[in-house]
Amino acid sequence: MRELHTFTDERHASLLANVLNSRSMPAEVTREENTWVVWILSDDDRNKAREVLAEFQRNPDDPEFEAAIRTLRQQQAGARAKEKKSRKLQVRIQDRWSGTWWKSHPATMILIGISVAVVILCTDWQQTGQGKSMIPPTCNNGQSALLNVLFMEPPGFTAVTPFGDISLREKPSLMAIVRSGQVWRFITPIFLHFSVLHIFFNMMWLRNLGRGIEFARGTWRFVALILVLAIVSNIGQYWWVMTYYPRQLPGNFGGMSGVDFGLIGYLWMKGRTQPQQGLGIASDQLVLAVLWMLLCIGGAFGPIANAAHVAGFVAGILIGARHSMWNGLRQLMMKDSSGDADT
Repeated sequence: MRELHTFTDERHASLLANVLNSRSMPAEVTREENTWVVWILSDDDRNKAREVLAEFQRNPDDPEFEAAIRTLRQQQAGARAKEKKSRKLQVRIQDRWSGTWWKSHPATMILIGISVAVVILCTDWQQTGQGKSMIPPTCNNGQSALLNVLFMEPPGFTAVTPFGDISLREKPSLMAIVRSGQVWRFITPIFLHFSVLHIFFNMMWLRNLGRGIEFARGTWRFVALILVLAIVSNIGQYWWVMTYYPRQLPGNFGGMSGVDFGLIGYLWMKGRTQPQQGLGIASDQLVLAVLWMLLCIGGAFGPIANAAHVAGFVAGILIGARHSMWNGLRQLMMKDSSGDADT
C-alpha cells in the first residue's frame, strides 16, 4: 500500500478514492490529524493512479468524476445483492444437507402424506375388515364425496322416467372435463389406490426415486415434474380406455404408478445425457421396472392402468433427455444453415 496524495478537504479525498475504486484501482482514505490521506492498495496501480490524480487536481468538479461515483455505487449495490443471494443459496444448500425431510425433500413426503390420507378417508373400513381377501381393498367407499371428486371423470347421474332410466352423464371426453371446470381431475387420480399393496409399492417407489430428484433439482422443479407426469399419464390412460374400450368407464382408475414410471424414465435419461447433475438409476432397477411394466401389460396382475405406465415412462424419458435433444437439434440446424451459406 502506497500513499498517493494528502488532502485538507475530506470531500475531495473521498471523491478521489471513489473515482479510483470505480476504475478498478482499489484505494482507501485515512485521517491523520487535520488531513486525509489517499492510499493505493496495489503498487501495480500507482502510475495510473497518479494520472487520475493529475486530472482530478485540474478539475475536481468534472462531471466525469461524478459519473464515476454513480457507477461505483451501482457496482457496490450489485455486489451486495450478489453477496446476499449467495448467502441465501448457501443457507438453502445447508438446509438441504441437514437431512431433515421438510428441508431436503418436502414435496415427496407431502405427496406420500396426501396419498395415505386419501386412502384413509375414502375407504369403507368396515367393509374392508369383513373381506376374506389377503390383500385388503382401499378407496372402496362409493358414498365418499372425496373419492368421486378425485376420479378422472365426474360421477354420472341417472334419472328415472316413464320411459326408463336415462343417464345424465355427458359422453366421456377430455373436453367434457375441461368444460366442467374440474381440471384438477387431470392430476388427482394419482392419489387414489385400491389396495394396501397398491399404495405400499407406489409410495415405496415414490420415496426412493423422488427424494433424490427433489434434493438435486429443487422442490419447485420436482413439483412441476410431478404435475406434468401426472397429467400425461392420466390423460394417456383415459384416452386409451375411451378409444379402445368404449363400454368401460374411462375415468375409473388411479394410482401413483404412472408418475413412478415417469420418474424412472427421467432418471434413466438424466444419467445418460447429463450425468454431471448427479442423477441416474441403477441398471438392475431399470430392468426390474421395465420387466414389471411388461408383466402388467401381459395381464399377469389383473386389470392395471397400463396406458398410464407407458405414457408416464415415455414422458419421463422425453423430459429427462430434452436438453440433449434440443442441443442436438440446434447443432443440426446450425449445420444445415452453414451448409446453405456455403452453397
